[in-house]
Amino acid sequence: MRRFNFNYKTFIFGFLALPLVFLFVTSCLEIKSVDAPDSARAGSTQTVTLNVLIDTENNNQNYKRLLVGICAPKEWKVAENAVLTFDSPLNNEPRVGNGTMILDDGAMDKGYKKGKGVDGSQNGLTWAANAEAILGFDENYGEMEWVVWFSDQVDLGNTSVEGTVSISLKVGSAHSAAKLGYWVGNNDNGFKMEDHIEASTTTGAPSRWYDYEWKKMAITGASADATDLTGPAPTYTATVAAGADGYTFDDIITVGFDAKEGYLGANTALFNAGEVYMCATALLGDGTTVSKCDNSASTKMTLSGADTWSKTIWPPGYFGVSNQIITEIHLNFQNADGSIVVKNPGYGTDMVFGEKCQ
Repeated sequence: MRRFNFNYKTFIFGFLALPLVFLFVTSCLEIKSVDAPDSARAGSTQTVTLNVLIDTENNNQNYKRLLVGICAPKEWKVAENAVLTFDSPLNNEPRVGNGTMILDDGAMDKGYKKGKGVDGSQNGLTWAANAEAILGFDENYGEMEWVVWFSDQVDLGNTSVEGTVSISLKVGSAHSAAKLGYWVGNNDNGFKMEDHIEASTTTGAPSRWYDYEWKKMAITGASADATDLTGPAPTYTATVAAGADGYTFDDIITVGFDAKEGYLGANTALFNAGEVYMCATALLGDGTTVSKCDNSASTKMTLSGADTWSKTIWPPGYFGVSNQIITEIHLNFQNADGSIVVKNPGYGTDMVFGEKCQ
């Protein structure tokens, strides 16, 4: 097989539209690499490059459409903000191998917009719905979505092609990390190949009609209550609230503890406990800490429901802080003698809360 890499590039938030790409019936399609940052700052625009190989294996596959899917956090709203552009050496007028890719709006009002499943047949689902059903969300526990773009028809002919899809992406602030997904396929075959690329590399293996990769991105500068989408799904073991508009640590706040909200839905070790005490540490603006974790009457919580407990405090007075700003509060929960301690389920560390202003 001749190798002529098909390279996908930039990842922008804000879609455009224009011609691009090619597909094939019996052909080779492979993502050779994903060039993406390991970390990015919330609010920044990042570029991701997918290097992809396409070879028609001399089957004269003309006038095809390339499909590109991206799996990203819903909060990033890629369907509103991303732009994908494509470039390659193909120049068979008027169907050239370059342009801006078109967002799939899910209307399925044209044949190439009707999704195809693992048998290569239309199945009544959109391309994005097929990606979700077949590829899933990898290590992400939820709050992710697949969004798909397609090209105009491109004349590929008897050739191998190396191109570039540039994806320019604006990073959201609701999550501290996510594993982004990238999929490339074609409108003729959809998700016809059930196995990943490694399963189709042996002699005599069927042609590869699509490929996909996942790559984790850490987010810096995310909001105080940001979640790691690749970690255990967040529980409601602990909550901090003051009112509908959020809170600062100069407000009177209520800390809640739910003994039923443990790791992966199990009860915590304090389920059915007769008493629960709040162990709290305040992180101050100068980097020092003040802890209140003595299992005394002042740290004892009040039973407020079925295995739910609460404690209302004014943080400056509770921690005895007068000339310092409290930036974070770290919490765990204990029984009377401290022999049972409940921390962040799945992590084993204190639960950390920052101010939350709407």
